[in-house]
Amino acid sequence: MIRFLRGIGWVVLGAAAVVLIRALNPFGGRPDPAAPDTAEQAMRAGPSRTEPAPEPPSRPASPEAPAPEPSARRSRRWMRLIVLGLVVVVAAATLTGALVARGAFDSETVEGSGDAFLAAAAPGAAPASDWPQYGLDRGRTRSVLQSDIAPPFEDLWEYDAGSLLEFPPVIDDGALYVGTNRGLAISLAIATGAERWRVRLGGRMASAPAVVGNLVLFATLAGDLIALRADDGTRAWTLPLGAPSESSPLVVDGTVFVGTLAGRVLSIDLRTREINWQAQATGDVKSSLAVARETVVVGDYAGRVSAWNVDDGELAWRTESPGTLLRGAGRFYAGPAVAYGQVFLGNINGRVIALSARTGEIAWVRVLDDFVYSSASIAEESVFVGSYDNGLYSLDAETGRVNWRHDAGERISGSPTVIGDLVYASTIAEVPSEGRTFALDRATGEEVWSHPDGRYSPAVSSDDLLIITGVRTLYGFRPR
Repeated sequence: MIRFLRGIGWVVLGAAAVVLIRALNPFGGRPDPAAPDTAEQAMRAGPSRTEPAPEPPSRPASPEAPAPEPSARRSRRWMRLIVLGLVVVVAAATLTGALVARGAFDSETVEGSGDAFLAAAAPGAAPASDWPQYGLDRGRTRSVLQSDIAPPFEDLWEYDAGSLLEFPPVIDDGALYVGTNRGLAISLAIATGAERWRVRLGGRMASAPAVVGNLVLFATLAGDLIALRADDGTRAWTLPLGAPSESSPLVVDGTVFVGTLAGRVLSIDLRTREINWQAQATGDVKSSLAVARETVVVGDYAGRVSAWNVDDGELAWRTESPGTLLRGAGRFYAGPAVAYGQVFLGNINGRVIALSARTGEIAWVRVLDDFVYSSASIAEESVFVGSYDNGLYSLDAETGRVNWRHDAGERISGSPTVIGDLVYASTIAEVPSEGRTFALDRATGEEVWSHPDGRYSPAVSSDDLLIITGVRTLYGFRPR
């Protein structure tokens, strides 16, 4: 998209140049129809076939009044003024078009110095058996390195959920849980894909649930946080959030954090089901929160990232995203991922940014060529993120430099996942049935596996099982 906008800028530049040339030559290089081209052409025309009409007698001019200016002279004077005005306008348009085309008004890539990078704050070793909430851990790193899952795969099962699956399932104690775009909460046995239960919640879901104890928590677009019992799907309780939510619940030590489309962030005590505190972002909160040090952090639809103290909800810091002349600070649909003392986020205005988790200060900025809806995954000091420019990127977590870029042939909207030595991602095709899921070697970006279904966030794992999320179907795979 950014390449397209810069192309428009060059078109403006070219058009301005053409207008300038024509302004300097009002007849566009064609002969003036009011006069012969040359004296030779006048001679070839021969004598006039009609005698000139006699001129009427002129009145003597008054000595006090000047003679009237000939109309041809007035026309030339107006033409010069018009041309001068056009030159000024075209020069301004030319300069503006050139600056826009070259991105002179846009914030550009800024490579990090490493001052905010803490190698010791690497993601912890997540257990390979469960995936209890979206992004796996409280930092939403979406990464399980100690896994041997790799192709070739054996197809174990598939399950048609009946409608769009915008987010992947979560896994706990041999069962998976997922919400659908038609308001169904579903649980399957992970080993066989057999349905354990399904419950209609009365509100569509554009987020992943979270498992805590014997409860599965779903945030809905009807504006409720709903807790179902994990064993049978019966409803334990419902808490109104006051506005629709697309935020996957974040569970931390008996507290759940969730955002709403009214821009509110809520901290809820799971034991009492009371609101500990609520805070206001500067725009709609469409993504999920993550823990950064002693704060919870999220980006909003006004292009700002905010961090609130976990305990009392006091604002710790707030940072506005770098942006462009045309898109400003952009919007954050992607959720944050936290590791190495930094917060990593992608912005719809094409920026991927790293912020200090302590102060919110910008550590680095990487400008991609189109929208970034994709939340990042973090592994081995690399940040993996997808873009609408068809690329899946590996960025250096310390500096933001590009390690490699893989052209997926289609836009990437969902979040990649790192499992073992592979990074999984899906394409969001114009025709949903043409989307796919693929796996790359995370060190080189070389594609090693592909599956002909996919759209958003593709993969989660448990022990030696890989679960792939298609457009509306879940697939279970096991290495052969």
